[in-house]
Amino acid sequence: MTTPTTRTLGRDDWMTPAAVFDPLHRHFKFTGDACATDEKAARVPTFISPDLDALHTDWRLLGDRVWCNPPYGRTIADWFARVEDQVAHGSTRAAVMLTFANTDTRYWERHVASSRFCHQVVFLRPRVRFDLPQGGQRAGAPKGSALLVYRDEERGERWPRHCYADWTAPHWVERSGLADLAHEIRGNAYD
Repeated sequence: MTTPTTRTLGRDDWMTPAAVFDPLHRHFKFTGDACATDEKAARVPTFISPDLDALHTDWRLLGDRVWCNPPYGRTIADWFARVEDQVAHGSTRAAVMLTFANTDTRYWERHVASSRFCHQVVFLRPRVRFDLPQGGQRAGAPKGSALLVYRDEERGERWPRHCYADWTAPHWVERSGLADLAHEIRGNAYD
């Protein structure tokens, strides 16, 4: 295992592009955003800003289905632990996290591969082009990204389900199995 070497070019405020978020939101109907820098960056109306600090605020205020695109800097391991903790202890029913696919790190092994609450990993291709707060997009992330789906119930299999998805293709959420998982998580909730 290695320690993270993520370079974010001195910025922790890269925003999730609509082309990634919107198809997920259509199925998951996220009730809160754990990592919005402000209302402009928030993908849903209920969010935790840096002033509230999602690493120390109970996520119950975000509702049942949380979106989390955390800062990828030196605190990234803390975010993996926090997502798992908030789901495992019932502060939210589910959380979907967009992050770098640093599969050789200790935090990935502990909070993804060995986590009983991580149900699915979707490796995204091509590299995600994150939005910048002042407008425009980055040319592409310096590493590949993954979506991680955590649930408040333990999975039965030894490993989380893994697949690859081209987020620029039509119906990528359905093809990856995320739509089925979202429906299962939402149950009869049609909010």
